[in-house]
Amino acid sequence: MIPKTIIHLLSGGLDSVTMLYDLTAQGHRLHALLFDYRQRHKQELLWAKQHAARCGVLYTTMELPELGGLTEQSWIVPNRNAVFLSVAVNVACKAGADTVTIGCNAEDAEYFPDCRKSFLDAMNEAVRAAGYDVEICAPYLDKPKAWIGGLAQQMGVRPNEIWTCYKGGAEPCGNCPACQKLKLAMK
Repeated sequence: MIPKTIIHLLSGGLDSVTMLYDLTAQGHRLHALLFDYRQRHKQELLWAKQHAARCGVLYTTMELPELGGLTEQSWIVPNRNAVFLSVAVNVACKAGADTVTIGCNAEDAEYFPDCRKSFLDAMNEAVRAAGYDVEICAPYLDKPKAWIGGLAQQMGVRPNEIWTCYKGGAEPCGNCPACQKLKLAMK
């Protein structure tokens, strides 16, 4: 395998943190990209930075305007990944990276339209149409959350050292869909 130079979208959640350890173990050269979009769950950024430091991976935090949509009734920020991936491709072009990675998994497609294969294919097509030599990859796109949880445990990623909860607070709520999925994945 030829190592790639990767801009890795790192949120501090299970999928992206596990992928960080996985890609690092594979010998790829990574630069983690974190996004502060005025989310109320800032803890995810703290954990993302901690894991990047543990892996010896440089990171950049990009400040964005507030992205709307996340409410008590909805845990979806519409088109968030399109924004993140567009910025990441820009960073990749500037840094000479050939790949952008994102932690979408098989179960995300049901709830998050911008985690579906068709969306990622369209984003890649747009990047190619613009003439940029950067590929957007979602290595866990066909993997269930439980598989990712198992890999995380093998790599020493502990559930209390990631943040998936969308509610702001000192501790995860344990009740939102993200917390429930984490519990099932880390059994």
